[in-house]
Amino acid sequence: MSEKPNTETPDRGGFRDVLAIPAFRRLWLAQLGSQLGEAIALVAMPLLVYDLTGSAELLSLIFIIQLLPRVVLAPIAGMFADRLDRRRIILGADLARAGLVALLPFTDRTWQIAFLAMLVAIGNALARPAELAAVPMVVPSGQLVPALSISQVAASVVRIVGPALAAGVISATGPRPAFGLQALCFLLSAAFIYRVILPTVDRPDTVTRFAETVRREIVGGLRVVRDNPIVRGITAVEMLWQLVTAGLVVGILVFVEETLRLGDRAGAVFSLLTATFAAGTTVGALAARWVERRIGRPWLMAIGYLAPLMFVPAGFTPPLPVLFVCLFILGFADAWAVIAMQTYLAEAVPDALRGRVYATWIGAVTLAGAAGFGIVGWLTPRLGPPTTLALVGAVVGVGGPLLLLVTGAITAMRRDATAGA
Repeated sequence: MSEKPNTETPDRGGFRDVLAIPAFRRLWLAQLGSQLGEAIALVAMPLLVYDLTGSAELLSLIFIIQLLPRVVLAPIAGMFADRLDRRRIILGADLARAGLVALLPFTDRTWQIAFLAMLVAIGNALARPAELAAVPMVVPSGQLVPALSISQVAASVVRIVGPALAAGVISATGPRPAFGLQALCFLLSAAFIYRVILPTVDRPDTVTRFAETVRREIVGGLRVVRDNPIVRGITAVEMLWQLVTAGLVVGILVFVEETLRLGDRAGAVFSLLTATFAAGTTVGALAARWVERRIGRPWLMAIGYLAPLMFVPAGFTPPLPVLFVCLFILGFADAWAVIAMQTYLAEAVPDALRGRVYATWIGAVTLAGAAGFGIVGWLTPRLGPPTTLALVGAVVGVGGPLLLLVTGAITAMRRDATAGA
């Protein structure tokens, strides 16, 4: 029995309207559970690795190892998301990740942590294209902005709650038990996704020559990314943005550990800074729908992609309250960029290709993420955390809007806006 999306829902629908759609509500709750687990690991993992190694370069290496499987598997994951039941993919990935994360408290060597993190990343690589492709299946096109906004709100809220939970657990017992809590979150996600019913979609027949199928699917996804200026531009900017992601983990952690020399308070401050960034994304996501109606989606994205400039003040080693304010503003504007970007991607790609295109996009962005962690990890001990953060902010804050321009994304967005008027 299939459950069809409510295509009659008006374009002016808000959060309450999209949550009234049963399939979306359950999908949203499942994402809430898995993202809470990831938010806990966002604090617990770097603190555990940095405590074991004391090295920004090794910390970056762990994240690179964790990211690379997602690059390799992205095309296959996209093919699975387009050819198989997306609900079952997400459910299987949740259960596998729960089991793997439950093993982390029993590790005592860096390579063991890296290996388990790599396996969890495989689950992420399989689940994420299916999750992204499932949302437009259950939400009418006119409600994509509120649906993606409330998804961003949920992600932001759990990135506040997650670090706070992790900080409490770590302060009391150390980082290892926090991974048990992460495993429980994945199980909660599995319980919600188990009840999701997605609409029936015609899928292409499975062919016997698997290698040829994979090759064709990769080419199909790459072709869309190459030929569609909106997808091309967003992909390029998100690849550059991975320097910011690395800065938020490696740069900020080493900043509080070594530049500010906070000693025993460093872990708590790092958790609070992570939560502050997430609080900014929460408020930004809540305001996104209202702002988008008044200034338009292109401006929403443009302002969001200027957000990395908030890293620049770190170059002057500001007082800690100033750093908190900068990260809040960075998160606030980042939410606008994410919501606008995801909406453009959903509208620019037909459902039959979404899994492959999302997987190709994720693969490219993840590969850039690995490079970003390598660059930031290499620069931080040589230039120092303040200069590294300032440099990252300037390069990404200026380079992002320029990439949207040179790839033709801005022109295409304006053309589509004019055609839809």
